[in-house]
Amino acid sequence: MTTKQIQSILEKFKHDKSRLMDILLEIQRENGFIPKNKVETIAGSLNMSAADVEQTISFYHFFSCHSRGKYSIYLNNSLVAMMKGRKKVAEAFETELGCNFGEVTEDGLIGIFDTSCIGMSDQEPAALINGKVFTNLTSFRVREI
Repeated sequence: MTTKQIQSILEKFKHDKSRLMDILLEIQRENGFIPKNKVETIAGSLNMSAADVEQTISFYHFFSCHSRGKYSIYLNNSLVAMMKGRKKVAEAFETELGCNFGEVTEDGLIGIFDTSCIGMSDQEPAALINGKVFTNLTSFRVREI
């Protein structure tokens, strides 16, 4: 992503630092990740410190400074998910994709990651895949997905 593209997004939000989340979401949506080498540009345009921007990026699981794949799978790792079979679902994802949690497939297409509660405790194990909720997961459903 070029500095010009970043500037265009910043202009869209009128360089308003209270819109940092919106700006980061837009960059992430357009680029697939927030380029680490553009954090200073973002911070400077918003009259913020780079540390403030980096803290925001690192706090939220859905932001990343490197590619997480075209399809990003976030599997809930809460206690309820564990009690309802998360371990087998996680193993199925790793087997089907040929990579471990926290990694992206060799072709860069799919990444699998842990995340905390996604608000679906009554339908665990559950995952977010590109923002869409998938509930009551089983090893079989993982193969279908």
